[in-house]
Amino acid sequence: MMTHRGFYAGPAAGLLLALSAVATETPADKPGQAVLVRSFSVEAFGGDTVQLADLDGDGEPELLVLQSAGQFCSKLYRGQKDLDDVDRELYCLTAVTLQGKVLWRDGTPYKRDFPFTSHGAQGGELMLTVSDVNADGKPEVVVIRHGELALLEAATGKTLSSVKLPADNFVDLSTAQFGSPAKGRQIICKVNDRSYKPWEYANPIIVYNADLTVYHEPFAVPGAGHNWVVRDFNGDGRDELLMGYSLLDHDLKTIWKLDLGPGFNYAAEHADHVGASDLNGDGKLEVRYSGSKDFLVTDLDGKTLWKSSAGHGQSSVAGPWGPHGEQQIIMAEKNRGLWGLDTGGKVRWHSKDINGYAIASVHWAKAGACQNWALFRPQLKPIKKTPYESDPAWSRTLWPKFLACDGTPLDVFPWKEEYAQPKRLIRAERSYDCGVKYYALVRDLDHDGLDEVLIHDRSRIWLFHAPP
Repeated sequence: MMTHRGFYAGPAAGLLLALSAVATETPADKPGQAVLVRSFSVEAFGGDTVQLADLDGDGEPELLVLQSAGQFCSKLYRGQKDLDDVDRELYCLTAVTLQGKVLWRDGTPYKRDFPFTSHGAQGGELMLTVSDVNADGKPEVVVIRHGELALLEAATGKTLSSVKLPADNFVDLSTAQFGSPAKGRQIICKVNDRSYKPWEYANPIIVYNADLTVYHEPFAVPGAGHNWVVRDFNGDGRDELLMGYSLLDHDLKTIWKLDLGPGFNYAAEHADHVGASDLNGDGKLEVRYSGSKDFLVTDLDGKTLWKSSAGHGQSSVAGPWGPHGEQQIIMAEKNRGLWGLDTGGKVRWHSKDINGYAIASVHWAKAGACQNWALFRPQLKPIKKTPYESDPAWSRTLWPKFLACDGTPLDVFPWKEEYAQPKRLIRAERSYDCGVKYYALVRDLDHDGLDEVLIHDRSRIWLFHAPP
């Protein structure tokens, strides 16, 4: 059967994902079709994590491509049947230009003829970051490899320093300016696994200095989830940290913790995603929490402004996507699709048969009523018991799209059958843990005021420009 939005909901495939057809209710103000600038193969070293970063300091970005099992590197997963030691020991980081030229490599590329299994190292997320960590005026790459935290020279890939992490399941990191800028930045590392005792879910956190000495010993944050926000909120020149349901100062002392009511179980519930932006145009930031219980918005003093029952929110993103360009929040839920909310929490639309994430706002037009669009990345739900073979026909459905102001998916990026992912052996419960997924990054690469969208999978990278 077909739902009213054109999504397959039949039992045969057991999938919840959007078909490529555009529903008839698509608004008249449509985005123009993207123009393919170039594409190139990364099949020899492709992975789920790809980041744009200026590696040589020339002001223009290059790409970092990471192959890693992510949190599956941990001994906690030794008994998992869809993993083996080749998956766990995999590490390869490759620097490549936007024309596809390999600049340097750290590690050894994966060689087997079926996909490696990875989790928590997907879509350019937190296993990898680039920053001038040691205040020498040049960028460094910070990466987790083989149970250690490593600092590489960004221009060459040369290892500058490394330190063994206190556990083998640290998979998330970023940098912050907690101390004196003259002494460099600090590096935040945290685990992403509920099995590490005695800490609560997604703990502990440990913070290092630029020389990889310890800035702060391991500690726990109530409700810590899978991301955080680092920002100088009070203007004192040092960053604060929004993590879990708390705001921490530069010494990692708690400024406030949200009052989530009696009986809230911080050991079980957590903030899967935290975001900060000015939702109502008053010049002040609000904080969005996609929790495993509710979706809620607070001010920067920790006061809850409104709450929406979400079941298990996974992420949110805000942008000028309303019918008249007003701010709209798109919240992705683990089992109940996508929600469009206004800035006061009122539900504008709910597409319960879509699975995936709205990930960014794309500036796509020089003139017209609608200049910004939400970029949507479809995703497969778990399908059946492993192992099984994937279906290349899924690829068309998984190709990224825009979302209209009512949540309707819009085809924008031209598709060719040669873009389809080949049939391959799936050993993981989540097929995207074996690469059955397309990822997307947004950046104004040519400085013309319009965004480019870079789409990638484990085999290829496509660079698309806004329409002329």
